[in-house]
Amino acid sequence: MRRFAAVAFILALGGSLAACGSSSSSSGGSYVEPAGPPVAQVTIESGNLFFKPDAVTVPAGVEQFTMKNIQSGVHTFLIRGVSGFMLEVSGDGDTDTKKVELKPGTYTYYCNIPGHEQAGMKGTLTVTG
Repeated sequence: MRRFAAVAFILALGGSLAACGSSSSSSGGSYVEPAGPPVAQVTIESGNLFFKPDAVTVPAGVEQFTMKNIQSGVHTFLIRGVSGFMLEVSGDGDTDTKKVELKPGTYTYYCNIPGHEQAGMKGTLTVTG
């Protein structure tokens, strides 16, 4: 019985440690960045319940997004309708960068930390053809 309890403890501990990933694995590992150079590079600043800028226009193709946290707190950057893409920062000065391929259209970018989008941490991304 002790052996079973020890194995259960080790498995639980391993699962807990696996959940503590770094921001470089914030998209869960299933997201694959597109190859090739970006047609645009965008830097988004995040702070206590805001993104700056809150509206961005880019040409269609491969984009490179960098999120820089300029205040304390943990924030994410997701694009509604783009599966798996996510940036995550924690603490003042932290950054995360990834590329994503976008088709023409209008998208919403947002922070998925509970309550942040509702408090105004979102923006509009326009991708031109």
